[in-house]
Amino acid sequence: MSVLRDFWALARPFWGTRHSRLAWLLLASVIGIGVLLVQLNVWFSYWNKDFYDALAVVDTARIYPLLGKYCGLVAAAVVMAVYLDWLRKLLILKWRAFMTEQLMADWLRDNAFYRLGLAGEPDNPDQRIAEDVNLLVTDSLDILRSFISAVTRIVSFAGMLWGLSSDLVLPFVDQSVRIPGYLVWFALGYAIFGSFVAERIGHVLQSLNYEQQRREADLRAELLRRRDHAEQIAFYGGGAHEHRRLMQRFGEIAGNWRALMNRERALGFFSVSYNRINGLVPIFAALPSFMAKSITLGGLMQISTAFTQTASALSWFIQAYDEIAKWKASVARLTQFRLAIENTRVSVRSLEQAERLEALGMNVNLPDGRALLEQVSFRVEPGSWVRLAGRSGLGKSSLLRCLAGLWPYFEGELRLQRGRSLFLPQHPYLATASLADILSYPAVHPLPEAAMQQALVLSGLGALQTRLAEEAEWSRVLSGGEQQRLSIARVLLQRPDCVFMDEATSQLDESAAVALHEMLRRELPGMTLVSVSHQSRLANLFDHAIQLEQGSEPKSVQPHGQESGLSPCYAT
Repeated sequence: MSVLRDFWALARPFWGTRHSRLAWLLLASVIGIGVLLVQLNVWFSYWNKDFYDALAVVDTARIYPLLGKYCGLVAAAVVMAVYLDWLRKLLILKWRAFMTEQLMADWLRDNAFYRLGLAGEPDNPDQRIAEDVNLLVTDSLDILRSFISAVTRIVSFAGMLWGLSSDLVLPFVDQSVRIPGYLVWFALGYAIFGSFVAERIGHVLQSLNYEQQRREADLRAELLRRRDHAEQIAFYGGGAHEHRRLMQRFGEIAGNWRALMNRERALGFFSVSYNRINGLVPIFAALPSFMAKSITLGGLMQISTAFTQTASALSWFIQAYDEIAKWKASVARLTQFRLAIENTRVSVRSLEQAERLEALGMNVNLPDGRALLEQVSFRVEPGSWVRLAGRSGLGKSSLLRCLAGLWPYFEGELRLQRGRSLFLPQHPYLATASLADILSYPAVHPLPEAAMQQALVLSGLGALQTRLAEEAEWSRVLSGGEQQRLSIARVLLQRPDCVFMDEATSQLDESAAVALHEMLRRELPGMTLVSVSHQSRLANLFDHAIQLEQGSEPKSVQPHGQESGLSPCYAT
């Protein structure tokens, strides 16, 4: 039942709103056509009786009209089967699109994707969004459709089988025994026995399928990482090492796959044997009556059809067991992912926005709760340029992320400067897109071309002015320094109120870094800048510096003999 609750929690946003009327209509159509196909099978069973009875006595006057009737039934079955498949795929598309959009939005909203990475996210979120959603939607509809079809077949054929088998007399020692509807009871007992055995054989399939999906996604992620770091691997000559590591990953896939295929083989031996026997059991059961001429050849064929359909429907759990195991694995993976995203919302603090950036008694921690910095207090006036200084590994970058509202692991009071802020990391994010889209990021639509060209010129990338429409993998096209210049161009285009820079010019020589900072101050005179940088020539460009230290009280430093707009910063 917990699996069904988890499934409904995932499915309710799509099926439980007034916007899902079309989806319900499509589902009703799929189910309705499936029921009609079952009814066609009932008509086919009656056709079988009539045809084989006519064939047994070579009744030509009946045979040819029955052939015409058969063609009509086949034509109807083909049309309904094709439209059933088309409507099913349309419903899958609509449901998958909705779930994918919702899951992506939840993952991206409030930087949940970033916070998941800090606290140990569930494995392979990309695979859960792209593949597990597809598996969940497809398997859910197929399982529901097959279940309803099974119920319909039980209703349609069990009554027919009851009536047919009630007329059969079973020889027992020197007597004859008549058991009303005995083939129905036999089919029921046969299905219960089969379901019990299938569960005993296949109960581990869910965990094996879950593990298989995880390991397949791990290999894809590893391959992508190798591509992202192709140049570094080539510099080291690490091809042989990477080959060994990737084959280890594949070995994990193969090992789990072997366990999965062995378990499926055991289940297959049983389920295939079970299904094969299905077709023979009613023939042998009714054969004495046929030999005694109490039923016709057509009656025998009708009994065979009715028993097979009834037993197959009652054995739905056996036939769907493998698909149900995969479905349960998808439900578990998506539920785990959804709960992890919800947990990031719980940990997010609502930060107050004020006229200035201000920290009071802040303790900056690692995700596991260990302290990096303690009792950090300072105030940054709008338009000030402030540098965070201190040895490497002290926690400057984590503090900077706190000030930008990105790092949730802190205690104490923090007020963000009102307005728009932008964070520039050491390695800027460059998607595979046109240069105009890259420059305009994170704006949804490209900015005016003239503004982009001016930003490129001011940031030292004037040679790229004519390539705005060009699509490329710019993280490979541009050097590290050019990528950082492009990041500065984004600042010029976005014109934020507050900018946080974490070694954002580290791949440029210090003269170029100084020139870019001077340009920013000239072009955006009211912008607040808080920066972490180890480039010594940049120090004199900042109004104030906060010297973070461990083991002693840090100092607030004022270059050029200026008055500090900051209260002292304490970090121990």
